[in-house]
Amino acid sequence: MLFKKVNWKKMSSSIVLIALFLLLASSIKGGESMALKDIFGFFAIYAVGALALNVVCGCLGEFALGHGGFLLIGYTVAVIVASKMFDMFGGFEFYLDKVYNHNESTLYPLGYLFIIIDVLIAAAVTGLIGFLIGLIALGRLKGDYLAIVTLGFGLILVNLFENSALLSNNGQGINVDKKLSGDSLLFAIMLVFSLVLILTFMKSRFGRGILAIREDNIAAEASGVPVKKYKIMAFTFSAIIAGIAGGLFAHFIGYAPVKFNQDMSIKLLIIVVLGGLGSLTGTVFSALIIVLYEQWFCGLSWVPSLFTENPKIIYGVVLVVIMLFRTSGILGTSEFTWDWFYSKIKFLWKKIVSLFKKKTPVQDTLNNVNDNVIVEEHNGAEGGK
Repeated sequence: MLFKKVNWKKMSSSIVLIALFLLLASSIKGGESMALKDIFGFFAIYAVGALALNVVCGCLGEFALGHGGFLLIGYTVAVIVASKMFDMFGGFEFYLDKVYNHNESTLYPLGYLFIIIDVLIAAAVTGLIGFLIGLIALGRLKGDYLAIVTLGFGLILVNLFENSALLSNNGQGINVDKKLSGDSLLFAIMLVFSLVLILTFMKSRFGRGILAIREDNIAAEASGVPVKKYKIMAFTFSAIIAGIAGGLFAHFIGYAPVKFNQDMSIKLLIIVVLGGLGSLTGTVFSALIIVLYEQWFCGLSWVPSLFTENPKIIYGVVLVVIMLFRTSGILGTSEFTWDWFYSKIKFLWKKIVSLFKKKTPVQDTLNNVNDNVIVEEHNGAEGGK
């Protein structure tokens, strides 16, 4: 009975799409494609980070401004764990032969395993800290007050890590350049994993309860939904996904703690608002737009210096435009669905067929006669009434 309920058309379409996405990511290598590789890396990381924020802002309906702090925790934990694993397995010789060849930008199968374990550990630790913060804040605060608390949490973390002699490395972050990979296939795998994980969570009983809280807090509580428990659960789950994004940063580029300041949180919020609060596929699409703007458009020679020297100016422009013309974002609370996709394909196919279909004079005459008959029958029916 379980397999009879599965929509095999949608399932096979999703599998094909994921396979094509992973194939595309695996084809992006270093060298001449380094710029494309950087764009893809930033896209995957920001998409995962924004998906994490959308769980709180879009699905739960609460306002958070400190998710850059969760990325910083995931980044730091991943760097520390990676350093310990590096020392544990014998240093550069073992890594060059079995894990990752830095000079050739080659990540071996064991390297995928090491990095995935590293990122998952970072996500678990970040989730634990997110649970503690949610336990303190969500039980007492909501709305603007929760936003201020999360903002303060992010600022505290950035300043704490920046002024720590162990973690800051003179403001440059922990230097693990020889152990970084930036492998596009790895980032694609983690993005697909995060998206599937969130979609599965939101389709579960807990996800439906979280959506009910977003729609009407009082009605959800009256219906038996444990509001406080579900809010903490959503916040913890969001922190776990943010930890994945931070862990990916550790294996992409050496970031100083100051890079995870309020600008990072604002950027994630812009991506969520642009894609649509509550729309996960919209968040992924808007992350691609923002990254292409920053990493590609601003680097073009003909682009005015106002944008190339101040790429963050787009943040304010996007917010103003969305608030004035489309408050729901690109997709609102809707998701990309295969039913919508195939309906558009069918519509376009009918249009194309109608354009190339040859009509003979006899066919035109018959069509005109049929149209006249239909009109006369309609008029007769109206007169009878």
